[in-house]
Amino acid sequence: MILGILAGVFLGYRYLLPVVFPFLAAWILAAWIYPAAVKIEKKLKIKRTVAGSVVLTGIFALAGGLLYWGAAEIFSQIKSAVSQYSAWEAQLGGFVENCCQMLEDFTGIKAVQSRRYVLTQVENIQAQMTAAVSPETLVKIFAGIKGALVALSGLVVIFISTILILGDMENLRKKIWDYPWLVGTRRVVRRLQKTTVTYLKAQGIIMLLVAAVCALGFWILKSPYFLILGILLGALDALPLIGTGMFLYPAAVVLFIKGNTFAAAGCVLLDVITSLLREFLEPRLLGGKLGISPISVLAAVYIGVFLFGAWGVILGPLAFSTVYEIGREWDIWD
Repeated sequence: MILGILAGVFLGYRYLLPVVFPFLAAWILAAWIYPAAVKIEKKLKIKRTVAGSVVLTGIFALAGGLLYWGAAEIFSQIKSAVSQYSAWEAQLGGFVENCCQMLEDFTGIKAVQSRRYVLTQVENIQAQMTAAVSPETLVKIFAGIKGALVALSGLVVIFISTILILGDMENLRKKIWDYPWLVGTRRVVRRLQKTTVTYLKAQGIIMLLVAAVCALGFWILKSPYFLILGILLGALDALPLIGTGMFLYPAAVVLFIKGNTFAAAGCVLLDVITSLLREFLEPRLLGGKLGISPISVLAAVYIGVFLFGAWGVILGPLAFSTVYEIGREWDIWD
């Protein structure tokens, strides 16, 4: 039974979820918009499908505008970073030279030897990156374009399905509650909503706020790559047992060595602010402890990335909890 549950959950999340995701997303959106659509229908005598269409169009327009601005800004910052490659290379060379000299002063290891070793490693990395740019890259680009078209068609399906579900919400809910064989499924889903889904939702909100705070902080520090750094630090903070300090404190040390004391202090302050933000928000969003240990989440994320790719960051903990809750429903863990 355990092997069957493991196989079923893996196959479901790996192959079935991508197919049904647009309809699942449509159901979630419809359930979210439904109360507002019903109120508009009662007050303004407008059909809920029409009211829902207007609200949904506004949501899609706002999200699309934000995504367009974010993508344009990210590409602009990447372009700026690439155009300043020579300056970055010169700064890196000077930094390596200073570090090697400091290493010689402390340990007696010749700066020439340590510098040669570092430059050899850099050349190896450059060779690997150059080898990665091959005819296969073109295939990956076409695969990316195909994925973008599939995502666009999925958005169209989500929009249409949401409107259709809004118009038939009561009937659909009644059918779900009337099917006896869905009783156990409803219990499993309800427990998942109270535990893992609540955890992932809270971590997503905290991640977005941390990313926004970090992006604002680097903008104040006059970094031209504030948006990229904010997004990367938000993603880093979402990983259990890691946090933004893994990047900010080494960055502060590097900036301090280069003589930029103001930016170094800003990096330390950013880590303090994001840590306090997480400590303040977690109890309020989670409503206490959910019984999910950080090491379990980290293991689930690690295994999930191997099984599901980048989406394993979300699907890993969700699949782990699904396996546990299904086994709990069938009393096999006892």
